[in-house]
Amino acid sequence: MQAYIPTKQDLREFIRQAVKEEFKTSIPQAIKTANRKEWLTTDEVMEILQCSRRHVQHLRDSGKLPFTQHRRTVRYRYNDVEHFLNKGFVEAEI
Repeated sequence: MQAYIPTKQDLREFIRQAVKEEFKTSIPQAIKTANRKEWLTTDEVMEILQCSRRHVQHLRDSGKLPFTQHRRTVRYRYNDVEHFLNKGFVEAEI
């Protein structure tokens, strides 16, 4: 059995590739998370879910979509809307 002992250059290249791959996957998600608003209006939720105002109201009334309300202003947390979308996610069988 032979042992492989990498050179200093091999280690540098391995680390460079690992960092490059991590940046490729992590940075776009971090930018997306940093730029999004925490609270959404009904119109913004309608756009994300691609549905009508009435359907958003139905989701709210049925307890499927958490919200907060102050007087007539209704707001939804971005994370709650994202969670709602992901609950229905079905993995493809390949």
